[in-house]
Amino acid sequence: MFESATTRILHFAQDDDTSGFFPQLAKWHDRDRYLMYFGTLKPMAPWLRDYMLSNGVQCLSCGCKSRYEYPAGMLKLAAFLHRERIDILHTHLFEPSVIGLFAGVLARTDRRVMTRHYSDYHTRIHKTWHVRLDQLCTRMCDAVIAVSEHTATHMIGEESAPAHKVRVVMNGIDFERVKVSRSNAAAIRREFAAEDAYLLTIIARLHPEKGHSYLFRALPEIRRRIDRKLLLLVAGTGPFEAAYKREVESVGSSDMVRFLGYRHDAADLIAASDLLVLPSVAEAFGLVLAEALYIGTPVVATRVGGIPEIIDDGSDGLLVPAQDSGAIAQAIASLLNNSLLRIKMAGAGKDKVVGRFEFGQMMRSYEALYEQVTANA
Repeated sequence: MFESATTRILHFAQDDDTSGFFPQLAKWHDRDRYLMYFGTLKPMAPWLRDYMLSNGVQCLSCGCKSRYEYPAGMLKLAAFLHRERIDILHTHLFEPSVIGLFAGVLARTDRRVMTRHYSDYHTRIHKTWHVRLDQLCTRMCDAVIAVSEHTATHMIGEESAPAHKVRVVMNGIDFERVKVSRSNAAAIRREFAAEDAYLLTIIARLHPEKGHSYLFRALPEIRRRIDRKLLLLVAGTGPFEAAYKREVESVGSSDMVRFLGYRHDAADLIAASDLLVLPSVAEAFGLVLAEALYIGTPVVATRVGGIPEIIDDGSDGLLVPAQDSGAIAQAIASLLNNSLLRIKMAGAGKDKVVGRFEFGQMMRSYEALYEQVTANA
C-alpha cells in the first residue's frame, strides 16, 4: 500500500483526541509521498489506536502515567525514531513537544516540526519556566505551525521566535465528519424536553481557560431577559466538572444546565441548538466555532486569541469581552429575543468556512512545509 512513500513522518501527541484532529491527519495525508506513524506521550486511547491501525498508521505509546515517567518515555520515543528511521518528527501540544523534541535531538532526527495549538496561555498566567520551554521547543524545530495569526504574533513578539520559522496554518474541518441529521437534532431536543425552550450548547474541555464560570454566572440574568424556558447543554470532560456543578447550583441554575460528558454526536448537538457559546479566556483558534458556522448555528464567543479570525462580529455571531458575564448575558439574550437576526446569522458564515478551513487544504499546507524543511536539511 505504501511502496511509493518516501518520507516517514511521526506525529506525536498527548493521549486521547475528542476533536478528531489526529484521525483526520491519518485520513487526509498523501499516502504516495508520506508514510505516517502516530505516537502518544501518555497511554493511547484504544479507539484511537484501532482507528490509526485500520488506516495503515503504525502506532507507539510511551505509556507515561505521570511526569516521573517522562524521561523513560523520552528514551522509548528516541529509540523508536532511530529504529524506524523517521525522517520528520511533528509534535503537538506542550508536554509532547517538550519530550518529543528532546527525543528527536537524541535520535538525531534531523527534521523537526511543531504545531502550536495554544497561543499566549503560559505568558498570561505567568508560567515563566513554561514560556522558556516554549522558546526552547521553537529553537529545536525547523519550523513551527501557528494555528492563528494571533498565535504567530504572540510567538514572534513576546517569545522572540524567529519569524522565518513560524508559519500560520489554520486548523481545518473534515466536512464529512460534521454532517448533521435534522431528525437527530430534533431527537436531541426531545431527549432534553427542549422542544419549546431555547437551547444553548457549549462544547469545550472543562477547564477555566474555556470560561464556563462566566457563562454560568450569566444564566440568571439571561433567564430574566427572555420569554421562555432556557436549557444549557455542557458537553466535554475535564477535572473541573464537580466544581462546575457546585457553581451552577450556587447561582440557582441547576434546573437549566445539563452536564453531558463526552458526546460523539457533537455536530448534531450544535445543529439542535439555537446558539453555540464559547466564553473562552484564552483560545488559539476555536475549531468548534468554525464547525458551528458550517452547520448553520449562530455563536456567541469572546474576543480573544484567534476567535476574531473565525467570527465576523455582527455577521455570523457576536463577540464579547472575556471574563464579562454581563456582556455574555446581554449578547445571548439579544439573539434569543431576535429570531430574525438568528436566522440571518445562521447561514452567513458557511461559505467562509468552506473556503478557509477545509481539512484537505490544511493538510496540503502541512505537506508543503514538510517539503520545504526537507529541501533545507
